[in-house]
Amino acid sequence: MPARLDHLVVVVRSLSETVPEFVATGFTVLPGGRHLELQTENALVVFADGGYLELLATCEPATRDELRALRASARWDAHLRGVSAVARRFLPLLAGDDGVADWVLRSEGLARDAAALRARGLVAAGPVAMGRERPDGEKLAWELLLPGSFLHPFRIADRTPRARRVPAESGGVTHANGATGVSEVVVRAVVPPMAALELADQLGTVPRVGDDGATRLDLGDWSVRLEQGAREGACGARIRGVRTLPPALLALGLAPGSASATPGYSV
Repeated sequence: MPARLDHLVVVVRSLSETVPEFVATGFTVLPGGRHLELQTENALVVFADGGYLELLATCEPATRDELRALRASARWDAHLRGVSAVARRFLPLLAGDDGVADWVLRSEGLARDAAALRARGLVAAGPVAMGRERPDGEKLAWELLLPGSFLHPFRIADRTPRARRVPAESGGVTHANGATGVSEVVVRAVVPPMAALELADQLGTVPRVGDDGATRLDLGDWSVRLEQGAREGACGARIRGVRTLPPALLALGLAPGSASATPGYSV
């Protein structure tokens, strides 16, 4: 079975500023809640295909400013060594730029996934517990498998029903702009062809290189496109069904439409 995209993490400065921009663009945005392990809150753009965009912000903008100041200091590495595995994954994202910052796969068995990653020589923490409190007070719980490299997606398995974490009612997954899902995730790598081979081995597919020179991994109804960059990890996405997006959302790494079906060859 092709790897299933659970969601993309889109870091923003504040939900109060960003949610109206998404709503004005024709997206339906649902309240998420506050995470129990981090000083963060989220809102969700849920799609009919079951995936979603997680708009993630610190509860207080000043917290993010403090994280950025800490990252610029000599104390940053020591700080990360002293925090939880969840914080080690998320704090660098929150201290970075706004935009698509991470990608998450849905898992049916994190212990099995952990064994498979470690058998390939990949460092990964977990399964580790995480949770969120919804605005109505309901507490949700899930577990994560967190690779040490941001090149690799982390994985999630729900302990409470997924439908409580990702509401699937028709009114919440229908968008005035026609959005139906994520068709492509863009991932930066220092050496894209080598990274594609590493990811393909993990995700059970074969890389291909199109006429445009981009290396892609096809995973059923979505794909991963590798591009060169010094800071590895997810950095963008195409939204299926959307024809145009305003500059504010383009700046977050989101792009309209499906990726073009470019002929290519396997590597």
